Amino acid sequence: MHQSLTHHAGGLLPVMEHFYTIQGEGFHQGKAAYFIRLAGCDVGCIWCDVKESWKVADHPLIHVETIVDAAAMVSSGICVVTGGEPLMHDLEELTALLHKKSLRTHIETSGVYALTGQWDWICVSPKK
Repeated sequence: MHQSLTHHAGGLLPVMEHFYTIQGEGFHQGKAAYFIRLAGCDVGCIWCDVKESWKVADHPLIHVETIVDAAAMVSSGICVVTGGEPLMHDLEELTALLHKKSLRTHIETSGVYALTGQWDWICVSPKK
């Protein structure tokens, strides 16, 4: 298992996109959720449907507080952190602040990196 590689100073995370939608798959299918898609992935699956998320440098670094404030403005109650591979980044601060805003934290991960953050739901999609 890899260790989280990316530690950005000042509470910054590379964000490809973030948006409000309906969870389209899995146990929570059909529930409203706020998605945060973090940039960065070194797994490189050929079947990936979001290859444009792989390069961290292609996406802006956004303050964790800004990300959380955007998620809290939507009354979904659930925040899904996905990627790329979100666990390339230390997610302790992000999840702590999301919990302070009474948001449930869900993560979609390949499972190749050590778990950081406090999660209410973990979806593991094993890769190559």
